[in-house]
Amino acid sequence: MERLILAGILIISFVIAWRFIPAEKARDAFILFLSIQFFSWPIGLFVVEMKWIEYPVQLFPNDNNDYRSSLYFEFFLFPITAILFNLYYPSSRRVIPKLFYYLLIAGFFTCIEFILERFTKLVDYHKWQWYWSYFSVMLILYLSHKYYKWFKRGLR
Repeated sequence: MERLILAGILIISFVIAWRFIPAEKARDAFILFLSIQFFSWPIGLFVVEMKWIEYPVQLFPNDNNDYRSSLYFEFFLFPITAILFNLYYPSSRRVIPKLFYYLLIAGFFTCIEFILERFTKLVDYHKWQWYWSYFSVMLILYLSHKYYKWFKRGLR
Protein backbone atom coordinates (compact mmCIF):
# COMPACT_ATOMS: atom_id res chain seq x y z
CA MET A 1 0.00 0.00 0.00
CA GLU A 2 2.78 2.46 0.93
CA ARG A 3 4.55 1.99 -2.39
CA LEU A 4 1.28 2.71 -4.21
CA ILE A 5 1.00 5.97 -2.28
CA LEU A 6 4.56 6.92 -3.31
CA ALA A 7 3.84 6.08 -6.94
CA GLY A 8 0.65 8.13 -6.65
CA ILE A 9 2.67 11.08 -5.30
CA LEU A 10 4.92 10.92 -8.36
CA ILE A 11 2.00 10.73 -10.77
CA ILE A 12 0.05 13.49 -9.00
CA SER A 13 3.15 15.72 -8.96
CA PHE A 14 3.66 15.35 -12.70
CA VAL A 15 -0.04 15.90 -13.45
CA ILE A 16 -0.19 19.00 -11.25
CA ALA A 17 2.96 20.39 -12.85
CA TRP A 18 1.65 19.72 -16.34
CA ARG A 19 -1.83 21.09 -15.60
CA PHE A 20 -1.18 24.12 -13.38
CA ILE A 21 2.20 25.52 -14.46
CA PRO A 22 1.61 27.73 -17.50
CA ALA A 23 3.99 27.18 -20.41
CA GLU A 24 5.15 30.81 -20.30
CA LYS A 25 6.10 30.31 -16.62
CA ALA A 26 8.09 27.08 -17.20
CA ARG A 27 11.42 28.89 -16.86
CA ASP A 28 10.29 30.46 -13.57
CA ALA A 29 9.08 27.06 -12.37
CA PHE A 30 12.46 25.52 -13.13
CA ILE A 31 14.30 28.25 -11.20
CA LEU A 32 11.89 27.79 -8.31
CA PHE A 33 12.32 24.00 -8.44
CA LEU A 34 16.09 24.34 -8.06
CA SER A 35 15.93 27.04 -5.39
CA ILE A 36 13.43 25.10 -3.28
CA GLN A 37 15.64 22.04 -3.37
CA PHE A 38 18.61 24.23 -2.41
CA PHE A 39 16.79 25.15 0.80
CA SER A 40 14.88 21.95 1.57
CA TRP A 41 17.41 19.25 0.73
CA PRO A 42 19.99 20.10 3.47
CA ILE A 43 17.27 20.58 6.10
CA GLY A 44 15.63 17.26 5.24
CA LEU A 45 18.92 15.43 5.18
CA PHE A 46 19.98 16.95 8.52
CA VAL A 47 16.71 15.93 10.18
CA VAL A 48 17.01 12.36 8.91
CA GLU A 49 20.67 12.01 9.82
CA MET A 50 19.92 13.25 13.35
CA LYS A 51 17.29 10.46 13.49
CA TRP A 52 14.48 12.87 14.36
CA ILE A 53 12.40 11.55 11.49
CA GLU A 54 12.56 8.38 9.42
CA TYR A 55 11.14 7.28 6.07
CA PRO A 56 11.18 3.47 6.41
CA VAL A 57 9.43 2.62 3.12
CA GLN A 58 10.69 3.87 -0.24
CA LEU A 59 9.34 3.22 -3.70
CA PHE A 60 12.26 0.99 -4.63
CA PRO A 61 13.66 -1.48 -2.06
CA ASN A 62 17.26 -0.20 -2.14
CA ASP A 63 16.49 3.54 -2.04
CA ASN A 64 17.33 3.83 1.68
CA ASN A 65 20.85 2.47 1.20
CA ASP A 66 22.23 5.75 -0.12
CA TYR A 67 19.72 8.45 0.71
CA ARG A 68 17.50 8.00 3.76
CA SER A 69 15.44 11.14 3.35
CA SER A 70 12.19 11.13 1.41
CA LEU A 71 13.05 11.52 -2.23
CA TYR A 72 9.39 11.77 -3.25
CA PHE A 73 8.36 14.45 -0.77
CA GLU A 74 11.48 16.60 -1.00
CA PHE A 75 12.11 16.35 -4.73
CA PHE A 76 8.58 16.10 -6.13
CA LEU A 77 5.57 16.91 -3.93
CA PHE A 78 7.02 19.77 -1.89
CA PRO A 79 8.79 21.54 -4.79
CA ILE A 80 5.64 21.33 -6.92
CA THR A 81 3.59 22.70 -4.02
CA ALA A 82 6.09 25.52 -3.49
CA ILE A 83 6.22 26.33 -7.22
CA LEU A 84 2.45 26.73 -7.27
CA PHE A 85 2.70 28.78 -4.06
CA ASN A 86 5.09 31.22 -5.73
CA LEU A 87 3.42 31.37 -9.14
CA TYR A 88 -0.01 32.06 -7.66
CA TYR A 89 1.15 34.22 -4.74
CA PRO A 90 -1.36 37.06 -4.15
CA SER A 91 1.16 39.91 -4.57
CA SER A 92 -1.43 42.62 -5.04
CA ARG A 93 -3.36 41.73 -1.87
CA ARG A 94 -2.93 43.16 1.61
CA VAL A 95 -0.84 41.59 4.38
CA ILE A 96 -3.59 39.47 5.98
CA PRO A 97 -4.49 37.52 2.79
CA LYS A 98 -0.78 36.99 2.12
CA LEU A 99 -0.27 35.65 5.65
CA PHE A 100 -3.33 33.43 5.30
CA TYR A 101 -1.93 32.12 2.01
CA TYR A 102 1.32 31.11 3.78
CA LEU A 103 -0.60 29.43 6.61
CA LEU A 104 -2.89 27.58 4.19
CA ILE A 105 -0.17 26.16 1.93
CA ALA A 106 2.09 25.20 4.84
CA GLY A 107 -0.91 23.67 6.60
CA PHE A 108 -1.85 21.66 3.51
CA PHE A 109 1.61 20.16 3.23
CA THR A 110 1.92 19.52 6.99
CA CYS A 111 -1.51 17.84 7.08
CA ILE A 112 -0.49 15.45 4.32
CA GLU A 113 2.69 14.53 6.20
CA PHE A 114 0.84 14.19 9.52
CA ILE A 115 -1.81 11.89 8.00
CA LEU A 116 0.88 9.76 6.38
CA GLU A 117 2.75 9.59 9.69
CA ARG A 118 -0.36 8.44 11.58
CA PHE A 119 -1.79 5.94 9.10
CA THR A 120 1.12 4.59 7.03
CA LYS A 121 4.71 3.47 7.42
CA LEU A 122 5.98 6.17 5.06
CA VAL A 123 6.96 8.62 7.83
CA ASP A 124 7.96 7.95 11.43
CA TYR A 125 8.44 10.85 13.81
CA HIS A 126 11.03 10.04 16.50
CA LYS A 127 11.94 13.36 18.06
CA TRP A 128 10.01 15.34 15.45
CA GLN A 129 6.62 16.97 15.81
CA TRP A 130 4.15 18.18 13.22
CA TYR A 131 4.73 21.83 14.18
CA TRP A 132 8.41 21.52 13.22
CA SER A 133 7.27 20.47 9.76
CA TYR A 134 4.87 23.40 9.68
CA PHE A 135 7.58 25.85 10.73
CA SER A 136 10.19 24.47 8.28
CA VAL A 137 7.70 24.51 5.38
CA MET A 138 6.80 28.13 6.19
CA LEU A 139 10.49 29.03 6.34
CA ILE A 140 11.29 27.38 3.01
CA LEU A 141 8.26 28.96 1.34
CA TYR A 142 9.37 32.35 2.64
CA LEU A 143 12.98 31.89 1.49
CA SER A 144 11.95 30.60 -1.93
CA HIS A 145 9.53 33.50 -2.38
CA LYS A 146 12.19 36.07 -1.43
CA TYR A 147 14.63 34.42 -3.80
CA TYR A 148 12.03 34.36 -6.60
CA LYS A 149 11.23 38.06 -6.13
CA TRP A 150 14.94 38.90 -6.12
CA PHE A 151 15.52 36.80 -9.23
CA LYS A 152 12.60 38.34 -11.11
CA ARG A 153 13.71 41.86 -10.20
CA GLY A 154 17.08 41.18 -11.81
CA LEU A 155 15.43 40.22 -15.12
CA ARG A 156 13.71 43.58 -15.70
